[in-house]
Formats: sequence, structure tokens, C-alpha cells
Amino acid sequence: VSLDMDKVNYMNNIHLTLNAVLGIDLDAKKYTFKENKAKINELPLEFNGFIQLANEGQVYDLTFKTPTSSFKNFLGLIPSAYAAKLDGVTTTGDFTVTGFAKGIFNKTSVPKFNVVIASNNASFQYPNLPKSVRDIVIDTKIINETGIMNDTYVNLDKLSFSIDKDVFDGHANIKNLADNALVDAALKGTINLGNLSQAYPIKLKVPLSGILKADVTTKFDMLSVTNSDYAKINNAGTMSISGFKYVDDNNKTMTISNAAIQFNPSRVNLQQFNATTGKSDVSVTGILDNFYGFMFKNQELKGNFNMISNQIAVSDFMTSGNKPISETKSTSTTTKKSDGMKIPAFLNCAITAKANTVLYDNLVLKNVSGKMLIADQKVTLQNVKTNIFGGLIGANGSVSTKGKVPVFDMNLNFNQVDINQSFTQLEMLKKMAPIAGIIDGNFNSTIKLNGNLDNAMKPDISSIVGDLFGQLQNTNINASKSTLLTALTSSLKFIDLKKLNLNEVKANLTFANGKVNVKPFDIKYQDLKATIGGTHGFDQVMNYNVKFDVPAKYLGKEAGGLLGKLTSTDIDKLPNIPVNAIITGNFSNPKVSTDIKTGMTTLATALVKNEKEKLITKGKNELGNAIDKLTKKDTTKAGNTQKDAIKEQAGKLLEGIFGKKK
Repeated sequence: VSLDMDKVNYMNNIHLTLNAVLGIDLDAKKYTFKENKAKINELPLEFNGFIQLANEGQVYDLTFKTPTSSFKNFLGLIPSAYAAKLDGVTTTGDFTVTGFAKGIFNKTSVPKFNVVIASNNASFQYPNLPKSVRDIVIDTKIINETGIMNDTYVNLDKLSFSIDKDVFDGHANIKNLADNALVDAALKGTINLGNLSQAYPIKLKVPLSGILKADVTTKFDMLSVTNSDYAKINNAGTMSISGFKYVDDNNKTMTISNAAIQFNPSRVNLQQFNATTGKSDVSVTGILDNFYGFMFKNQELKGNFNMISNQIAVSDFMTSGNKPISETKSTSTTTKKSDGMKIPAFLNCAITAKANTVLYDNLVLKNVSGKMLIADQKVTLQNVKTNIFGGLIGANGSVSTKGKVPVFDMNLNFNQVDINQSFTQLEMLKKMAPIAGIIDGNFNSTIKLNGNLDNAMKPDISSIVGDLFGQLQNTNINASKSTLLTALTSSLKFIDLKKLNLNEVKANLTFANGKVNVKPFDIKYQDLKATIGGTHGFDQVMNYNVKFDVPAKYLGKEAGGLLGKLTSTDIDKLPNIPVNAIITGNFSNPKVSTDIKTGMTTLATALVKNEKEKLITKGKNELGNAIDKLTKKDTTKAGNTQKDAIKEQAGKLLEGIFGKKK
């Protein structure tokens, strides 16, 4: 039986049985209890009186009581899901339930009623359990004096018990149940959680442990809780737990060494929370702004916290899937996919955190600090910093687990980070630029990216989209470790990649759909310039263009005898020769094609042009010299004789330069 009225639940799946002899007056529609036995769960009750059906509703005139005063009556009231068999249970003291219900039950009213639940100096002990629950006192009244449901009130004047040396005591008064419940309650006592399973047969995979202490008073109304009207909420006292150990369904153990909260009128202060799980430890302090809304109204848990840790292993806070299931008559094993971590929907808080070490996947992050804003199943990172790979990485962005697939959106800043370490250990960087082991040194970079996360909360590489700007520093190239650079060197003899200077090289990358696009950027080798651009996929398939602007002096081997007759000064005056290289295939099996022959043709053309210009210049110079000599001779000779001599001398000079006509 369940009972809900005015959106308030009063009974939920209560097991009710009745075996009764009834006096029935069909004309009056009246049913009178004669001999009867009823049970609420396993609590026995007897009824006297009648129920009558009338036009205005059901008319009740009943009294009821427990037929015996044994304390086993109380144990029988416990729902079967939490109860144990009562056979062999030893009890002392009494437990009684008495009451009446008189009036009309319909949509607007209920019978007036008074239920008294009482026990005094009782105890019970289950067989085969070492401890008993003693000194039990229960004094509770549930009363309605008007027939209006909202006027129902509960007086729990006393509830106390002791287990071993621990004593727990409480009282509460609740009014206006249907409309705006008014609560006035107090709890005080100590409970050794380890004693619970020694006094009551609780079904636990792992026994509880820890000491719970409470000394709390509270007075509030539910409407103030809903509206967060803290001025009308009066709290006082403290609650603490120490030595608490909890084991979840995945056999992960969390130990809370100490936790303490202080209740104030407007908020709850988390004074201390020290816990360990797996390889992780955390120490948290802070403020809870909406504790009662969270507890009673299913509202978000709001707060501001400070967390410090010596070490956090992210895997300690992940939920894993089922263990492998070995099938009968088969050596094959199937494994369900693990359930990814879900950010709790009830959290709406800010956490300022510091950790000496954070272990994430195969990474060891040092001196981690930053701020996390948690709301709507989303964590927003602000000014997160960590030392890793010999440098500093900063992060701002967010991770959300609200959808079916967790997603992230992040801005990263790399400062003086070691190239080899980062491009070896970060799968994302490895896919973007497989240069680990090939280039030693440091780099600075900004990366903006977003995409999906897998169940281990690692980026799904195929889904990421973004861009990268990077600058190399203090670099050294190990060309022999790269099949790509080896192939490039064998195709282009004019460059020694070992001497290539990549310091201050700046590159821009964009990536989407599993493909990286490298915007053209320049590198310099002595007085040679190369412009590099192209694409490659996360599958390592590539298509790159390298445009070299090569001074002729570097083409000695390729040019053969073209430059042999020229002086170094003449060679330096030659224009730079463009040479293009196209790189395809993949990084482990690259294919390089060049237009070096076209470059040689360009060089030959430049040489012919250069020789032609030299000859013309030489001719002009010698002609000028000859004219100068003639003009210095006897100027008294006839003009015609002088002109003839000049023509004759010029002809001889031209024949010497270009050769006689055949």
C-alpha cells in the first residue's frame, strides 16, 4: 500500500495484510470489525469499530492497538528489504502502538486521528551476533485534530538507544506536513559504525567502520529551503566522522580519516575532509550553501571548496565495467565496455585545487593548481597550470559528461616543453607531428581544440578539431632516425639536415576529420631558404610541398661542370635557383620527388646569360680602349685617314671577340 496526498508521500509500498470477521450491514453500507488480525509489514494490529460508505465519503470510527507489548513488534515494523528473520531474537522491554481514527475520508478531509508509538527501556539481540541494542526509548505521537491533512503533526519526543558504549539520542517535531512542513529537530550522540553489523544483521559486502559523532539542532520550514531563504533557517552544532571506510561495487576502497562539518544559520561549513582512495589523497575545506535543499528538495549541492593533495590518480575516481566473463567450453573472453566517469548532476560548486602530483593515464603532472567550476554535469577549468615534460603547461576549458558521449573544449599553452618527451607521451601531439626522437629541444605552443572523450576520459583522436601555433627553440636534428629526412637527403644532395637550424621556427597547424593541415612556413639553412606546407592524416599518410630557394654555390654536385669555370665571385652573383620537392607516402615509407633537373636547366640558362653579359661587357671595354688609343695619335692628319684607321682597328677587335666569318 502507498499513500500520496497533496503531492506528499505518507506510505510507500507498505505490506498490509488483514484476516478479519466483519459484520456487514449492506443497507447502511457499514462494515464492523469483529475478530481480526492485521499486519503492517510484520507489526501485528487489532482493530475495533467500523467503516461506513456514505455520500460524502468513507466514515471511520476505529481504534487499534498491538495485541502484545513485545519489542519484537518494533522489529516487525522494519520493511522486509532491511529486516531479518525474528526467529531466535532475544528482546526485553515493550513496544506498543495504539490509536484511533474518527471522521470522514474524502478528497478534502481525513479522519481525525491519534497514533501513539511507545517503547521504554527495551533491548534486542540477534542470535550469533556479539552485541545488543539496549536502552531503547521511543516516544512518538502522530496527531490530526481537525480533519485537515495539513494540520497533521508528528511529535518524536524521544528516540534513544545505545550499542556497547555508544549512546544516540534525538527528538523532532514536524508540523504542516502537506503544505509547508515546519521542522524542529535535534540529534546528539556517537555511533561506532562497526558495531552496527555486530548488533543487527545488515547485508553488506564489506563491513562498515568509523566513528560518527553528532550534536546538531535545526529549525526550518520547507519553503525557506526551496527558496534558499537562509534567514529563516536556524542551524547549530557539529557533525564528524573518523576512520570511515567504504568499498564500492568495483572493490575500490575510500577511507575518510577525518571529516567535520559545522552547522550555522545560513550555511554549512566543511571544516575538514581528509580521505584516501587507491593512490590518491585529498584534503578539502569549504562552504555548503544549499545543504538542506540538497537533502530534502532534491536541489543542487552548492558550495565553494579548497582542495589540496599530495597525489591524485585520476583512475581512482573512474568507474570501471564488469570483469571479463569466461564462457563455458570456450577459451574466449568477452568484456563489457567500461562505464565512463559521469560528473554528478547534483553538483554546482567551485573548487580551488592544488596537488603536488597528478597521475593521468601514463602522465605524471607536477605542481598542479587551478580552479574548477562544476555545474550541469560540466567541469570548467580556469587558469590550470602544471609542470611536465621539463616545462609548464597551462589550460583553460571545459569537460562535459551530460550527453551520451563526453566532450571537451580546451585552450592549452606550452612553455619551454621538451619536444621528445611531449611528442612521445601525448598521443594527440604524436598524431599531429610525429617528430619524437627526430628533433631534440624545446617548444612553445598554443593549442585550441575540442572533440569527444572515450570512457577513460582520454581524447578520441579522430574527433578532435582545432589549431596549433608553435615555436621551436634550442633544437638539434637527428636526421638518421627519420626515414623521411633520410629520403629527403638522398634526393637533395645540396642540403645537410644535421646543420639545419630550426630555432625560432614558427608553424601553424589546423586539424579536423583526422587530418592535419600545415600552413606554409619558412626555415633557413645558412643562406638557403625553404618553405614547407601540406597535409598529413592521423593515419600518417602525407602530402607535402617543400620549395627551396637555393644559391647556385650549393648545386656543385648537381650542376656538374657548369660551375667549374666560374670564380666564387661569379657564382655568388648568380640568382638563386628554385627547387621543389613533393613528399608523399607515409612517415615510415615516404616517397620524395623533385624537379632538380628543371633547376639545372634554370641554372644553365642563368650561366649562358651571365657569359653573354660578360662578353658584351668585355667587348665594350676593349672597343673603348682602342678608341682611346687612336684619339691620342697625331691629330694633324686628315680627318678621313683617322676615320679609316678607327674602322680598321674596330674590325680587328670584333673579329678577335666573335671570330672571323666563315
